[in-house]
Amino acid sequence: MRTATRALLLSAVLGAPAGLAYAQTPAQAPIKPGDPAITMDDARRIAKEHGLVRVEEIKLDDGKWEIEGRDVTGAEIEIDLRASDGMVIKMERDRPASASARP
Repeated sequence: MRTATRALLLSAVLGAPAGLAYAQTPAQAPIKPGDPAITMDDARRIAKEHGLVRVEEIKLDDGKWEIEGRDVTGAEIEIDLRASDGMVIKMERDRPASASARP
């Protein structure tokens, strides 16, 4: 009986760390200093909140999201967002091609 108890106890002790490791869920990786806090999806959403209806180009460059696209009238919009917090740091809007043809 003692041998069976020892075997059971030993298997419980040796198996516990493996079970605990399996039960733990991995935490999200911490944000590194160079990582943007604003994701590409966040940048798209913020740009749409500022009138962009069609995104033609989006890229992360030098700590900012650069987004180019068109508004509902077809005018070209360029928006730069700070990647750390999503603040708009530049916004340019050109007239649509149809508006520039008018006298």
